[in-house]
Amino acid sequence: MTSTLSRDDLRTLTPSVFAATPWQGMSESYRFIPTADVLDLLEGQGFRVTSARQSRSRIEGKADFTRHMLRLRHDSFLDASDEVPEVVLVNSHDRSSAYRVFSGVFRLVCENGMIVQSSDFGSFSIRHSGSRDLFAQVREATARIMEGAPAILNRIEAWKQTILPRKDQLIMAAEAFALKPIDGIKPSFLLTARREADYTDSEGRRDLWRTTNCLQENLIRGGLTGRSERGRKVTTRSVKAVDADLRINRRLWELAETFSLN
Repeated sequence: MTSTLSRDDLRTLTPSVFAATPWQGMSESYRFIPTADVLDLLEGQGFRVTSARQSRSRIEGKADFTRHMLRLRHDSFLDASDEVPEVVLVNSHDRSSAYRVFSGVFRLVCENGMIVQSSDFGSFSIRHSGSRDLFAQVREATARIMEGAPAILNRIEAWKQTILPRKDQLIMAAEAFALKPIDGIKPSFLLTARREADYTDSEGRRDLWRTTNCLQENLIRGGLTGRSERGRKVTTRSVKAVDADLRINRRLWELAETFSLN
């Protein structure tokens, strides 16, 4: 069974979730609703937090208000053994982010998640202003995400049947590399498999889903090594910032959709 995070865990990992007030200087039009209150709502609907992170801040005292991201899984998927649909909640209490709700996919074999970005499943942004009921909007967004979960999983199954020759993998890797380029690292490095399940066949082919996951894991987790033009050893770093994590994951899903149509 998948482990979930307790409130005590979240207070350590993402203290900004529990901000009791907004960061100083917010305008009168800013509606402050603690993420903890939205979390209460989602937990009441059967969602449990499985992962949490928040952005850093160089401004003294602001760390308790910064952008944070929670990944939540419904009780009905806690025992799943393969790809799992999730709800991804992003918010801040310093006006750096609206409430944003995304559809996510978690691949258990590598404990890494991808965020869905497509016209079919989309994402939902809820501003800290206006008169609409924020809780009603969150309920609506999560309901639509869960309704779309079977279609997402069906799409992944189709990608597993889409075999990419080596030349197409290299083209895909070059486009993915543009999301996080670094001197001394070649785009082809992103195709490095970290587990046997993601190896290519004897002709260098690999299906679209496993290709996408290789690119994602190498971009997000880092750890690739190379040599700069001056011969200095370089190693890629893991992605820790919430906004960078969102940008890379969403773009990779879009990229995979593009190759599924080729």
